[in-house]
Amino acid sequence: MSNLLTKFAIIADPHYYSETLGNSGKAYERRAGSDQKMLALSRGTVLAALEHIKNSDAKFLLIAGDLSNDGERVSHEEMREILYEFKKVMPVYVITATHDWCCDGNPRRYEGDNIYHDVETVGVNELHGFYKDFGPDEAIAEFHTHQDKVSYIVRPCEGVSVFCLDDDQDGIGSSGYSDEHFGWIKEQTEEAKKRGDVVFGMQHHHLFLTEFDRAINGKDSVEHRIKQVTKFADIGFPVMFTGHSHMQHIRRVETEKGNHFYEINVGSISGYPAPICYCDVFENGIDIKTEHLQKFTHKGKEYTNDYLKNHATALFSDIIKSAAVNEKDKFLAVVEAIGLGAEKASKIRTFARPVLKWLDKLTVKKAARILNFISFGKAIDKKAAKEIGNVKVTDMIFGAFCSILDGSLIKHEEGSAYYTVFTQALAFPLRLIKKLHIKNGGLIRTLTHIRNAAPELMTGGPLDNNNWFCEF
Repeated sequence: MSNLLTKFAIIADPHYYSETLGNSGKAYERRAGSDQKMLALSRGTVLAALEHIKNSDAKFLLIAGDLSNDGERVSHEEMREILYEFKKVMPVYVITATHDWCCDGNPRRYEGDNIYHDVETVGVNELHGFYKDFGPDEAIAEFHTHQDKVSYIVRPCEGVSVFCLDDDQDGIGSSGYSDEHFGWIKEQTEEAKKRGDVVFGMQHHHLFLTEFDRAINGKDSVEHRIKQVTKFADIGFPVMFTGHSHMQHIRRVETEKGNHFYEINVGSISGYPAPICYCDVFENGIDIKTEHLQKFTHKGKEYTNDYLKNHATALFSDIIKSAAVNEKDKFLAVVEAIGLGAEKASKIRTFARPVLKWLDKLTVKKAARILNFISFGKAIDKKAAKEIGNVKVTDMIFGAFCSILDGSLIKHEEGSAYYTVFTQALAFPLRLIKKLHIKNGGLIRTLTHIRNAAPELMTGGPLDNNNWFCEF
């Protein structure tokens, strides 16, 4: 490594939620139960994260968008007051994103069984002025988008230019940049390099898609993001910090021209795994070390990172458990929270309960027997299945979901029994439909992405998603 230029911290997706909007009652509980975020505890997570950063050797803080839950003015006002207090210790630079201007036009507050939409929000064209004291007031250059939102550049120290970019809309219906906007980014990158500055940036929306993302997103969306990555790499813009996905990932790509680009997708501080990335900036790269909020206090009560983890998996575990022990009201409430409605939830329960009750007790040993029976002994390695035979299938499912969020903090080595059984199980559906000669292209593509996701979920992939040196 070369000379150290500065140190900073970055968090993403605080989704600050004012408790004046309601934090109890059936309507709120349905909302909170269907989300990885901890809305009612967001003040506690934000304050604890900022205290953690105050006690570090970071020189400034970046926040990569979605400062508020859904653009509510009261949430923004409370969040801004917190940031003013933090700014007494070190500079903070923020960007805003779609949740900061309630892009769906449907703000909500909760009271008992009811949801109300009479919530005042901060308009999209107000955000620049609202948060001007947290970056824009120090900008050496600005670009105003067609929404009158602002990308800006700051120099927190000599030799470093930080691009704080608004990528909410590219003007033609996607996240990203218009040609004019990207032309400004390219021009400013060239100017920064003439000054001899290290260049890196943050935007809200993530650029790289995991295999599960690819299963959900269409081909056009995938290609759109690949083009954005290539454009940044080929103008010599080496590192971008992002948020949005609530997943912790570090990715690297090399273009056909031999240029490379890193994306550090920072998970949400408002829910599991509550990451804080600490970054040392050198002349030849950025060294990233991720710490996690292990505990925080809210209204005198202490919560742990495990509490956040349990909340993240609760949506799935509550559906399974409530079906298994026949808690009808709880099952219906959780399924309704997904947005299916009371009538559909009731119908689903009729046929889903026996399946979920069976799944709740299913072990790897039993599951392997079933899959091997269907495939004439070709699906799951028997020796591996026997080694972890007593592991519950639901525990493997919940563990995989947490790995998606935390970048595989718990790693399973390639060749281990756990790795072998899990990867073979995720490959089984694709093998089955090919064996049955099913020609559905969309289904085959989705199941291929799911199969391909398995090794990364087990090991974290080629890079350590929480700690890495991004070399320029």
